Amino acid sequence: MFEFLSRELSELYGKDKKKLRTQTVLYGHLGEGRWHTHLQPPLSFVDINMVEEDLKQEIPAEYKKFLTFYNGCYLFDLLRVAGKGADTYKGLSIEEQVHLAFDLKTMDNLYRRKRTPKNHFIFADSIVKNSYYVIDTDEKILEIDFKTKKIIKSHEDLKIFFYEILFEGKENLAKGIFYEFE
Repeated sequence: MFEFLSRELSELYGKDKKKLRTQTVLYGHLGEGRWHTHLQPPLSFVDINMVEEDLKQEIPAEYKKFLTFYNGCYLFDLLRVAGKGADTYKGLSIEEQVHLAFDLKTMDNLYRRKRTPKNHFIFADSIVKNSYYVIDTDEKILEIDFKTKKIIKSHEDLKIFFYEILFEGKENLAKGIFYEFE
């Protein structure tokens, strides 16, 4: 269902990729150890259950499916999608540590406020767009402004949402647009 992400990224970046010992795949080397995009390896159902227990919340069905393909990802400097954080950093290189999944509980703690609806599952953010992303009870993806907490855009489902990010990322690459963070 979500295998299209790795297929599209492999076509886009060609041989400009690297697979780490952690099974994370990095795409688009930008120099100085920085990569444009990366996909985390999938989670088992046991790991997904552990994440739900840690969150004290059920993960939406479509996002659970996503986690069986990828434990989060980082796409084109546009989107950071959270997953299960690392149990330990022991034995990992700096590069492997840097490219681990961002933790879902940490993501939730960053953006959940008193007025945040309890049925909003917070799963991703974008520094470039100044927004974060939630899945609502209808499994629609809502883009929410950091500051105003207002809904900027709605996407029918997770797959369509990822296709839109891929489209925007491809356009940026074609135009030579890269974001620098300091």
